[in-house]
Amino acid sequence: MVSQLHLPSLNVEGLRGIRSLELPNLGRVTLLAGENGTGKTTMLEAIRIYASRGDERSLTNLIEAREELVPGSDMDGDEMLFPNFAALFHDHDSDDDNTDTLNIRISAGRGTSRKLTLRLEDDPKPEVVFSEDVHPKRVHVSVGKRTYTFPVGPIGRHQRSIRRYHLLRSPRRRNPEAWPEPIVHEALGPGLLHASDVARLWDSIALTKAEDFVTEALRLVVGNSLERLAVIGDPTPPYRGRGRRVVARLDSSPDPIPLKRLGDGAQRFLGMALALANCRNGILLIDEVENGIHYSIQEELWRMIFRAADDGNVQVIAVTHSWDCIAGFAAVANEEPSVGALYRLERYEDDLHAVHYSEENLKVAAQQRIEVR
Repeated sequence: MVSQLHLPSLNVEGLRGIRSLELPNLGRVTLLAGENGTGKTTMLEAIRIYASRGDERSLTNLIEAREELVPGSDMDGDEMLFPNFAALFHDHDSDDDNTDTLNIRISAGRGTSRKLTLRLEDDPKPEVVFSEDVHPKRVHVSVGKRTYTFPVGPIGRHQRSIRRYHLLRSPRRRNPEAWPEPIVHEALGPGLLHASDVARLWDSIALTKAEDFVTEALRLVVGNSLERLAVIGDPTPPYRGRGRRVVARLDSSPDPIPLKRLGDGAQRFLGMALALANCRNGILLIDEVENGIHYSIQEELWRMIFRAADDGNVQVIAVTHSWDCIAGFAAVANEEPSVGALYRLERYEDDLHAVHYSEENLKVAAQQRIEVR
């Protein structure tokens, strides 16, 4: 029996550059293609918001990742930085005086419980008096029939002000025990995973069958000479203070070597395999999935993703603007039992549209190299 997808469909309204966009049929593995700036990464952000159930820390992380911060100060003149939550909303730059309340709606299939709404409004009773250049806001997050509210707080430089702010925050916040549990999810950016993230993901699967899967996946890039992997911490010079690092043992080398010596492709493959192993019964998001992966092994990459997604009940949503990546996806989607879906995102002026390619369309596109980017 095929396990139910967390996201059988996706409808996003009011998030960043997306006024409204619907993806009516998502697969076990879904690939979003399109030119730069069409909104592919924003769709991944929508899924992260949905999977985290609008958690305050997760929302703030999304804003910080894009460096969407505004400077301000409190009534004592202490400097602080604030996350610009307004940047998440589609119409936040409108000149309309009535846009002090902004909305984002994300729904993933039918039913009230599958809907998440964010609402941003001016805070009529701010808990801390800020200087005139900061307009206090508060965010309302609703999942189904449950709602919690939090004021937009500082993340910035003056620790004394931040501590005072958090001490004064209202106790009328969500009860963590009552709020819906987040969906298990991992997000891979277009770059390489930070060493701390590699260590975190590795520690959760070390000495399990998942460790064997990760090693086998990496052999697609490194070759069969790879015997074992390990994530180690070395307190001795010259590695003291550099954190943990990945080493590999090859049958051609008497000593372990740093994985970085094997190139970005090996590190990228490792990141995807680790994330897949850590997303059982969850969602994996991959931005610019082709980055660091040679065109000649695109099919092997997608075959690994499809099979791991099927075995671990992982729903994978990835984005690309590479034809080789699309061709590899199309070829594998027609040979694997799990459902693959491809959408091309197109922007016309201020509206975003999605063109869906069925499995038959994918087969024809792969055979005839029809442009779907």
